[in-house]
Amino acid sequence: METYIVSFEINKPYEDWLTHFEQSRPGLDAADIAVLFRGPRKDDASKVCVILRANEGEVDKFMEANAPMIAESGHVLESTVVDVYKSYEEPRYG
Repeated sequence: METYIVSFEINKPYEDWLTHFEQSRPGLDAADIAVLFRGPRKDDASKVCVILRANEGEVDKFMEANAPMIAESGHVLESTVVDVYKSYEEPRYG
């Protein structure tokens, strides 16, 4: 599994972007992409962060396949910064 921290700018009000994002949830669910967090920056609602968890490569595939829909939401694609963290199973004690 991987955890994606995706930050980007939007060119529509946050509430409009959020409506589009929530409409994309069935597609995210179908790709087995879990949304852990989504929200605007505290001091600037035109900057957004989304944290996702998915199998390796699934978020990239989803974003590529849905680029027009993502752009329509107000997401400025050129502003996107993605940090990916590898998840490992933690040993269980006790």
